[in-house]
Amino acid sequence: MNHLDHNLNLTIPFPNERYSEIAVKVLKPDPILKPEDFQVEYKNRGNSLEIEFKSVDDRVLRVGVSSVIDSVKTIIETIDELDHM
Repeated sequence: MNHLDHNLNLTIPFPNERYSEIAVKVLKPDPILKPEDFQVEYKNRGNSLEIEFKSVDDRVLRVGVSSVIDSVKTIIETIDELDHM
């Protein structure tokens, strides 16, 4: 049995609560390929997106966090682009 002993918590501020809610809604459907090795939880806290990562080792944690950060970057760029239309 794998233990998810490696953890990381990130808080990403957004300009307003609506944008952080959008980020949570967009990120939640992404399936985790090996939930026994890596888990991620998204929470909306006011205008902040809180992300909690858990993994079996530091390598899996790094790869998972990097993937989520890339997704968050895309969400922020999309919100910024659509907000200026």
